Amino acid sequence: MAGRISGNVPFLFSAVVIILVLCFFAFNGTDDLGYQVSAWTNTCCKFPDFNHYDHFTHTLSNKEFPTDEKNRRIVVLGDIHGMNSSLTALLNQISYDAQRDTLIHLGDLVTRATIEDSLAVLSFMSSNKILGVRGNNDQDVLKWRAWMDWMVSQPGGRKWLEKVDKHWSDYDDGGKKGDIFPFDPWPSWMNKPDWGRRVPEGWKPLAEHYRIARAMSHEHYEYLRSLPLVLHAPAGHVFFVHAGLLAADPSRRLTHRKQPLSHWPSMKYYKDDVPALREAQEVALLSEVPQNRDPWAVQNMRSVRKNGKLSRSNSKGTPFSDLWNNIMNQCSGLRTSEVELSSVPRLTGDQETFSHLPCYPSTVVYGHAAVRDLDIKRWSIGLDSGCSYGRRLSALVLDAGSFPSGDVKPHHTLDATNHADSSGEGLSQQVLDLSPKAIDQFSPRIKFGHTGEAQIVSVKCH
Repeated sequence: MAGRISGNVPFLFSAVVIILVLCFFAFNGTDDLGYQVSAWTNTCCKFPDFNHYDHFTHTLSNKEFPTDEKNRRIVVLGDIHGMNSSLTALLNQISYDAQRDTLIHLGDLVTRATIEDSLAVLSFMSSNKILGVRGNNDQDVLKWRAWMDWMVSQPGGRKWLEKVDKHWSDYDDGGKKGDIFPFDPWPSWMNKPDWGRRVPEGWKPLAEHYRIARAMSHEHYEYLRSLPLVLHAPAGHVFFVHAGLLAADPSRRLTHRKQPLSHWPSMKYYKDDVPALREAQEVALLSEVPQNRDPWAVQNMRSVRKNGKLSRSNSKGTPFSDLWNNIMNQCSGLRTSEVELSSVPRLTGDQETFSHLPCYPSTVVYGHAAVRDLDIKRWSIGLDSGCSYGRRLSALVLDAGSFPSGDVKPHHTLDATNHADSSGEGLSQQVLDLSPKAIDQFSPRIKFGHTGEAQIVSVKCH
């Protein structure tokens, strides 16, 4: 027995030494971040949902979107991208009054400027509870912050995250060079640490979105999380979205029975209530066109390819706004006001050609497409005029003259009138060429909605 025990002494001694070493590192840590990360991330875990699409669509009330008050305005901001001084200049240009004006932004509040400026924009929006939608860059920042909060909740996570901050304390210098952008390859001066399986595949640690997420406050995070992806204003028959919406599912014929604009809603409920009918069709656009329920689509789309697939590309496919206008121009509601709604036949999937659709047109206001600059069409308004690229920051200003009930006579009216063409195919689409020179000379008025007009205001970005 004694011989057996003495023979196991070296083994027992080695085991004790290993346990003591592990305990030392567990309680005291090590300066070797690579070792810590590798040792700590060997365990696999299932990630929670970092996207937080808690509020996909928000319907604006009449109080949030006032259309019948002469002294109140609705101001819609294009993509800001952290350009805080340009935002201030634009608000000064329009004599923004927080007491009487409603402010709405189209997302992408942050990135491409300094972290301090991005945080300043977030502070303004969150402290004033500004209405808006979540952009794709806002989404990436939100996901990183949600991941960080989750990381801190994991055993040893807070200490590990602090080690990362200390080890990579000089990455801010790289950000100022302007060569770190979302999804870019790792720059040569930065070695990627071993993040193991604690970071979702495809994410880029330490890039711009990560750094803004790490620096922003809890209030900033909660504000981004509260933003919906789509705002719907039934009173103005208008949608606000970061990237875009579709008026129909491109995988089906426009006359298909599942297309929301191929038929009137049930006349049993809406026969004598046109505003309710219009709202019902607008809600159907959001709920029955599958792409309009896809978070990636409404935050990223720019074009639609021939196969019906959505694309972020500016050059491949048809701009979504062209498709939106082509369909809205065929809505018969505004051209057949003398005709009973029930007399307009329901289109079926068997019909190959048609001249009118049983619908009323609605307007979509969006950002995201800086390459296309101000993109003003009859039923769509693109407001990303490339401020972060040194061009302009633009706003759409709606007032009492923008809505049918308004009696304010607009000025500086540009000829954006659309007439039915001789073929009977509906309203012809016209695009306004709003050059920077023209915008500097005056703030042009554009057609908005059925009989209203709106104003475009723009300032130079530096």
